[in-house]
Amino acid sequence: MKNNILNHKLLVIIIKKGLSGKVIKYAKEGGTVGWTLIYGRGSAEKHIYENILGIEYEPEKEIILIALKSNDVDNVLNTITEKMQLKKPGKGIGFVVDIKKCIGIAHLIDINNKGRENNE
Repeated sequence: MKNNILNHKLLVIIIKKGLSGKVIKYAKEGGTVGWTLIYGRGSAEKHIYENILGIEYEPEKEIILIALKSNDVDNVLNTITEKMQLKKPGKGIGFVVDIKKCIGIAHLIDINNKGRENNE
């Protein structure tokens, strides 16, 4: 069960439309072999972006989902954060989701029971 999905985390990067190629390039440099790209649209109104947040209104976004082994997350996230300048306002956002904590207890119980059956 070394490659079990429960030992993975989901890295989510949300950036302006057209920049996903760069993120994927940097993710590959960090050891990533796969990802999913979703096109999205921001929900905030133009005046919120420009008057409150002080950034250009660009509602079209790209959402990159990258499943990684837990021990690879920091390297990939740090590489993308640095190269895409995600710490600067208006450049995008990245965060990590623990897959084990979001699949639900019913699924975890089922997975654990199947693991026990296979080991008996």
